[in-house]
Amino acid sequence: MTFDGEAFVDRFNTVWNGHDLEGILAMMTDDVIFEASFGKDPWGTRMIGKPAVREFLLEMFSRIPDVRWDEIRHFACPELAVVEWLTTGTPGGGARYEVEGCDILTLRNGRIAAKRSYRKAQL
Repeated sequence: MTFDGEAFVDRFNTVWNGHDLEGILAMMTDDVIFEASFGKDPWGTRMIGKPAVREFLLEMFSRIPDVRWDEIRHFACPELAVVEWLTTGTPGGGARYEVEGCDILTLRNGRIAAKRSYRKAQL
């Protein structure tokens, strides 16, 4: 089977911006390593495995119901994809934010084995 990087990134953007939890998880391996771009640790917040990612995303989509990621550019090959984005959202009771960042995706057999997010800090 040939890897279609354009179709992969298009699907990735579609499920994330649609808050399609099942679609997001279907793109991941069962043992996925997921690192959010925020958290108290140097790597942000790390979850391992689909159940932990599900719980994290349910909370995030509930807390920031209008969150979205508008792609700036991307690169994809069978082992790695990088998606740069502008994320926006309004956390419940908070102020709207807008910040650039990227996801570095390690791929295994066409699925995300690791998703590491990075974003620019706002001081």
